[in-house]
Amino acid sequence: MIERLPECATPGGARETLPDLGPAFPAERHITCDFDGRHPAEANRNALEALMDGASSILFWVHSSNDVAALAAGIDARIAPVHWVGDLDPGAVAACLDSGSQGLYNADPLEQKARGGTWFSGTWEGDRSRLRQAEALLPPAMAAVVSNACFAAPKGAAAQLAWGLASLEAMDPAPGRPVGLVLQATEDYLETAAMAQAARLLWARNPLWTVGLVAGPPSEDAADLVDRGLQAQALALGGCRDLWIQPLNDRAQAARWARHQALVLYYESGLLRHDYPLRGSYLIEAWTAQLAEQARAQVQQWTERGGLAQILDQNLDPWT
Repeated sequence: MIERLPECATPGGARETLPDLGPAFPAERHITCDFDGRHPAEANRNALEALMDGASSILFWVHSSNDVAALAAGIDARIAPVHWVGDLDPGAVAACLDSGSQGLYNADPLEQKARGGTWFSGTWEGDRSRLRQAEALLPPAMAAVVSNACFAAPKGAAAQLAWGLASLEAMDPAPGRPVGLVLQATEDYLETAAMAQAARLLWARNPLWTVGLVAGPPSEDAADLVDRGLQAQALALGGCRDLWIQPLNDRAQAARWARHQALVLYYESGLLRHDYPLRGSYLIEAWTAQLAEQARAQVQQWTERGGLAQILDQNLDPWT
């Protein structure tokens, strides 16, 4: 819980409110299901089945750029966006897509360096050059620059926002082109909603495609299913346009439950007829502003050390 919230939800000033949030990506709300692309034909078949049962967006974990065509077979990415995750040649991805395709080219070099210890191409400059190539080749409705801020989820909401802001600044996306941001729900419902709002407060340079991830350890407990539904609701109320609810376990029924939870939230609850239905809540807006302030402070610390990319390039711990 943050300190010094407005007492009894009473504003501290006569007109206390957030400034306008940055632009959202102009897309319908989506329900994302992810599939391991190690066996492309099987992954494609499972993705098509999911699209017939509530999913409206697909995420593929890609093991080779040569698999993109087989993974994409039969999927109209103009309608059902496809998110491609992996060490991907942007030219190979672009060659398999229609000019109106939507989705994310999720080859986040900073997360790759932080997790694996190496840049995709071997150098930070090489990875940045590949992002520029992706922006030049991929369809204009695709986000060619994506930050997996969920990498910092164990450090908390402000850490995710700081990582997202710093990594997007380092990747320096082209003006006006959509960018992607993946945020993971925290254990606190209101904090999660505030975090999603703060992302748009922090990044207003580009239309922002925010994917809200709900994840956790495998479980057989029905209470955990309810908990994931609440986390997804908080992400949606905070402004995430794309919900990615990971199933409780590897059973087919759990995958259907995850898809159907998102369907109810987006299309049957009535909560999301308007963007940002929580705006005007003094508590949520104070929390949003404070998270944004904490994220900016962390980014400033990294800037004073040369920037997040340089810290990672020197194999230093960004959190110390």
